[in-house]
Amino acid sequence: MLALLESARAEVSAGWVQGGWWTTSAGGNRQALVRRLGDGPSDPHAVGAVCLVGALIRAGSRQGRDPEVGRAIDAVYDALWESRGQPAATPGRGPIMVSSPQVRLAKVQWLTRWNDAPGRSTEEVLDILDRAIAGTVQNLAILPAPRPPVSV
Repeated sequence: MLALLESARAEVSAGWVQGGWWTTSAGGNRQALVRRLGDGPSDPHAVGAVCLVGALIRAGSRQGRDPEVGRAIDAVYDALWESRGQPAATPGRGPIMVSSPQVRLAKVQWLTRWNDAPGRSTEEVLDILDRAIAGTVQNLAILPAPRPPVSV
């Protein structure tokens, strides 16, 4: 999940967009805004800019780790709430916690509206991703070390 969040951050750093998932080349120097996930390729070289959730989706698909996308969405959602001085929305926060599909969809919709809010900036989106990355690192640091194999 950490690699996924870092990859999403790199994409947003390269170009951020509002009002759609990402932009693709429309010929020449023009970019077309992809508004539905089925409308555009997820080829990592074919985009000009991405939104927050689009970056998470693309990072997960490139890594072949779609289940991790859901956990990354939870981490970013919690980071956003914590940035506003609120407790994490996902109870029992940690690397094992998983939201239900309905809760996850609500989080995606909320993050999308937040990304698309008038006046939002790339720096704000990057800050939330940085907070999610830091939280993930902290969660990894508290995990117990793997046990050595038991010999018989």
